[in-house]
Order: sequence, then C-alpha cells, then structure tokens
Amino acid sequence: MKVIYPIFLCLLCCALIGCNSEPFEVISSDLKPEVGNALVSVSIPPFSRGLIQRVRLQITSAGLDRIRSIEREMNFPIPGGNLASGQVTDIPAGKRRFTVRVFDTLGEIRFRGNADSTITSGETQLVQIELGRIGGQIDFKTVINFSAIDTTSLDRTRLMSLPSTSVLDVLELVSNPSHNRLTILPLLSVGLGGRFTVESNGSLSRIIRVSQVPTGRRRFVAHLRDLSSNGTLALADTIVTLVDTLHITEAVFNLKQVRSSSALLDIFSKTALPSDSTVVVVTSVF
Repeated sequence: MKVIYPIFLCLLCCALIGCNSEPFEVISSDLKPEVGNALVSVSIPPFSRGLIQRVRLQITSAGLDRIRSIEREMNFPIPGGNLASGQVTDIPAGKRRFTVRVFDTLGEIRFRGNADSTITSGETQLVQIELGRIGGQIDFKTVINFSAIDTTSLDRTRLMSLPSTSVLDVLELVSNPSHNRLTILPLLSVGLGGRFTVESNGSLSRIIRVSQVPTGRRRFVAHLRDLSSNGTLALADTIVTLVDTLHITEAVFNLKQVRSSSALLDIFSKTALPSDSTVVVVTSVF
C-alpha cells in the first residue's frame, strides 16, 4: 500500500492539472502574399482588324518558381484604334511571362507574341507585347501563260520587260469576317521589276515564299498591276489551297488578263467576293 499510494496521488494531480489547462491558441501569420499588377497592351495589325474576334492573355512563370496560370480576355477593339489592352491584378511577385494569342472569326490563331516582366509587390507594371503571324509556309507561284492572253494587245516582249513599276499583290479572301466589307486581308505586295523565269512551255513564272500563313483551307487572289500603264495592264487569278505546318505548300496562280473592273470581279466571283468590295493594297508590316 505504501508503494501504490504515491502513484495514485501523482495520477490525481495530473488529472486536476489537465482539467484546468486551456487549449492551445492557433496564431495566424500577418504575412500577406506579395502580389502586383500589370497593364498589358498589344497593337493589332490594322489590316486585320475586321478579321480578329478575340485577344487572350496568359500569365505564367518566367523563372524557376511555379505559379498558377492566369488567363484573361483583353479588350478589343478599343474605339478609335487597333490597340488591345487589359489590366490584371494580384499577380504573384517575380519574373512573369505574358503571352498573347489572337483569334480570328473562325476561332483560329492568327497572331501570337510574348514578353517577360518582373512583377513587384504593390506596383503596376506596363507590359507591351509585339505580335508575330503564325502558321505554315506557301510558295506562291504566279504563271503567265500566253495561251490564255490575247497577244494582239499584249505581246511577249512587253510581258518579258515589265518595268520596275509592276506590282504583284497577293491577298487572302476571308470567310465570315466581323464586317461585310472586310473580306480581304493583304498578304504581300512586291515589285517584280521584270524578273521572271521562262518555263519549258514558254510561259513565264515567278515564285515568292511567304511564311507564317495560318493553317487550314485558304483562298487567295493574285493581282499583277503595271503602274505605268495607267490601269490598262493587269492580270489576276484566284485559288483555294490547304496550308499546314509540316510541308511547304505550293500555290499556283495562272494569271489571266483583266480587261475591265467588271472582269476583275468575274475572276473573283468563284470566291464569293461581295460585289461592293474593292481591292485595297496594303504592304504588310511583317
């Protein structure tokens, strides 16, 4: 009994102390995550304004740390210009990558660009992003076949020596644009300067490669104009071709002589070009 009594007394004291003890307090940290803001802007090429429907921004880490991807829709178009912009708040501080993707009316990506910027806690960074056109490559081959041309008014010698003022315009014909007058997207405008290759059958040809053409089934028109002829010498043709990123697509224009503006519309007619549209040549900025 002398041995058991001290043990019992000890257990009783522990029980009493335990009954009077209070639960531990959980103290939360006063530290708040370091976040900043960004004002992002991007200039949409003016010749494609009617083609673009959505501009989407994605923010990811550009360093060794990891953050949850942030995605936002940017405002476009802003009235009076071709600028798309968006303000994003609560971005984790650190080096961040801002990626912009620009979609057309069919939901396909037309342009993409990115820029890195360091976000500082409590501050707003201004981020400007330059866009690049994306897609596959096309070798546009323009062919002048004399069998399709009235040589009584336009002989071989004149075609072979087209002056440096001759210009070849290649344009894409766009389906379902956001505005019915914005159905043509200028792709290239280049001076030929009489530089042609003579084919084995006697026809003339010229190949121009264009990169970053959006993939899919595309419709193009080629319009060869001699600026020194006061509008009396012009040739044109339209084609439909499939563009992908695995192969270089060859697109062949068999140019036909244009004798009037109505004849030019007849050449365009198989592409369902609206009758009130006109060809506006704009040199691409890319």
